[in-house]
Amino acid sequence: MQTVTRSFAALLREYREAARVSQSRLAQLAGFDHSYVSRLEAGRRAPTREAVIRLAQALRLTPAERDQLLAAAGFLPQRAEHLFEHEPVLRDVVDVLQSADVPEGVREDFRQMLQLLVRQVRRVGFQGPMLTGELTSAN
Repeated sequence: MQTVTRSFAALLREYREAARVSQSRLAQLAGFDHSYVSRLEAGRRAPTREAVIRLAQALRLTPAERDQLLAAAGFLPQRAEHLFEHEPVLRDVVDVLQSADVPEGVREDFRQMLQLLVRQVRRVGFQGPMLTGELTSAN
């Protein structure tokens, strides 16, 4: 899985350059061989989840940035809502579905309404990658 706009390689390079760290220094900080970061940024090597986490720690990324990097590398983020930082309504949906302050019956009704909306979008012909499965409970 890659982000729609940026690959892992490009995002890693962006974060590294923003931190003003060389590839060699980043490799050293994360405990990797000096050529590893170069291969990652060139797209010639796929990282492990642990490698992404170590790189994020070495770059002192925020939790949201770390999760963006994990998602760009094809891994589930530690907190899914970080993927929605540019989509406030999706962040609100996740908050409602996960909130213990919202009664379970209300959350289930909300899930059913979302499923109806997804079915309606499918009915008009859109079959994007995020609409291939049904919404499931966040229990």
